[in-house]
Amino acid sequence: MDEHNQTTEEQIPTDKTEEYLNNWKRERADFLNYKKDEAKRMEIFAKFAHEDVILEVIDIVDDLEAAAKELKNVGLEQIISKFIELFKKYDVKKIEVGDTFNPALHEAVETEPGGTKPMEVRSGYIMGDKLIRPARVKIIK
Repeated sequence: MDEHNQTTEEQIPTDKTEEYLNNWKRERADFLNYKKDEAKRMEIFAKFAHEDVILEVIDIVDDLEAAAKELKNVGLEQIISKFIELFKKYDVKKIEVGDTFNPALHEAVETEPGGTKPMEVRSGYIMGDKLIRPARVKIIK
C-alpha cells in the first residue's frame, strides 16, 4: 500500500508538468497566431493609409483631364501621365466601364434611351482589390 501511494505521488508532479507544458504550448501557439494576425492588419492598414490622399489626387486628375480635352495641351497630358505613374506605384487602377452595368463597380447617375452600353460620366478607381471610387455611368437603354 505504501508503494501505491509512492507511485501516485511521483506521478502527480509529472502530470502537473505535462499539464503546464501543454498549457504553455497552447498559449504560445495563440500568441504566434495573434502576431501573424496583427502583422496582416498592419500590412492592410499601411496599404490603404494613403487612400484619402489618393482620392484627393484623383479629383485633381479629373480636373486636369477635363482641361486637357478642352485645351489639347501637351504639358497637361504629361502631368496627367505622371499622376497615372504615381497611381501605379500605389496599385491604383482606373475602372473600365465595359459593355454592361456592374453595380459592384458602377454608380448609375442617369438613364437615357438609345445606344448600346453604359457611358462613363466620371472615372472610377480601385486600389488593389478595394473599390475606392465607383465609376459614375449613364445607363443607355
